[in-house]
Amino acid sequence: MGYLAFIIILCAMVVIHEFGHFIVAKLLGISVETFSVGFGPRLFGFRLGETDYRFSAVPLGGYVKFRGENLEMIQGKSEGSIDEFLAHPKWKRFLVAVAGPVFNIATAILIPTVAILIGFQDRIENAQEMVVGRVVAGSAAAAAGLRPGDRILAYNDNEHPTWTDFMLDVRLRPNEEITLRVDRQGQTLTPVVRLQSETIDREQMGTVGIDPYLGFVRVAQVSRETPAARAGLQPGDKIVAVNGEPITAWTQFKEMLRLSQGQPITLQLERAGARQELAATPEPVGGESKDYRLGFYPDLTTYVKTASLGTALRYGLDSNWRILRSTGVFLRQLFSGQRSVRGAVAGPIGIAQATSETYNAAGWAGAVELMGLLSLNLGIFNLLPIPVLDGGVILLILVEGLLGLLGLTLSMQARERFQQVGFVFIILLMGFVIVNDIVRVVERRMGEQPAVQQQNK
Repeated sequence: MGYLAFIIILCAMVVIHEFGHFIVAKLLGISVETFSVGFGPRLFGFRLGETDYRFSAVPLGGYVKFRGENLEMIQGKSEGSIDEFLAHPKWKRFLVAVAGPVFNIATAILIPTVAILIGFQDRIENAQEMVVGRVVAGSAAAAAGLRPGDRILAYNDNEHPTWTDFMLDVRLRPNEEITLRVDRQGQTLTPVVRLQSETIDREQMGTVGIDPYLGFVRVAQVSRETPAARAGLQPGDKIVAVNGEPITAWTQFKEMLRLSQGQPITLQLERAGARQELAATPEPVGGESKDYRLGFYPDLTTYVKTASLGTALRYGLDSNWRILRSTGVFLRQLFSGQRSVRGAVAGPIGIAQATSETYNAAGWAGAVELMGLLSLNLGIFNLLPIPVLDGGVILLILVEGLLGLLGLTLSMQARERFQQVGFVFIILLMGFVIVNDIVRVVERRMGEQPAVQQQNK
């Protein structure tokens, strides 16, 4: 089901993108010969009017083919019809080219906007104000003097951040300094935190050492034949303390289980408004891991809903702006050499795995949220001035306009060479990301094998 979700999401994003080109072209009187989901040979479809709507053999994209595009005119096959693509003025061709990315970006904004209007279970770190629940001993936060209960009002001039905003930036800034504005019982402090770093999948990621304040851990689902089930934990229970120590963060709870080393613990919890205690004995996770578990899934979400269209639209815009800001930091590090291209780029296999994992963890709600992220990236990527992509078409139109001001024209041979360069670039890029995906899969499998063998002993 996870990989089926990937196929559905991929097809949806492609159809949305190509529909943007298609509908604007139709409205402007430009003839559309083909609307294809996928590349390569035609598998099946139907013809309606002048347009062939088809599914093609390679489901890694799609395209809209206009009558009288570059190659036809180069080869002298133009019919001279007024509805051919290049027969139309530059402003029309510009609108058609930019429509696909715009539809993708609009979709990315629309998904969280609609979600908050109808109400949904959002992750706590997206909706909760930044109150520190735990400070890890020896961490960057501890060195800067942060304490549990501190309220983070801003960081690096980013006002009213969410935990998601903050942690995304932290991950992308290993060994950098960030300045916080903190409210501590009415007193405003401005500590400077020197972030630490950790290696994840061979990439350096920043770490700060603080966790959101929860106040309790809510049980979402209890696995059968586990310590949690034997202890009598039930969905909806709120674990407020372990061995008398109040719970402030989920990571704190996991750390308590690890420190128990399999010895019995006492859970203080709330059930239907009443307090009670349960005894449970954590069990090792297995393999080479040193962690322990009780065998339940926590509910780390909160219900979010608004009736205000303006608030919902602001939520959708903020969600996407957060992604764009983090992407900007990431690209800066990529071009400066702080991050490797190999670790930064994922192809269809990597995206399929990420979609499958997201679906398995969060269902269709998580998959649709991921679709918004991918749709935003698809829209931005297609605006890059690379031949074959929409940004390349836009670049040609701008060059054509500038040459026109000088009384010059862009030759068909120049257009052909430009498209050929772009085609070769895209083929090389696809080859690189697919090989990179395969190498990652092999490395992950080889890394998992010793743990599986250890668990089977």
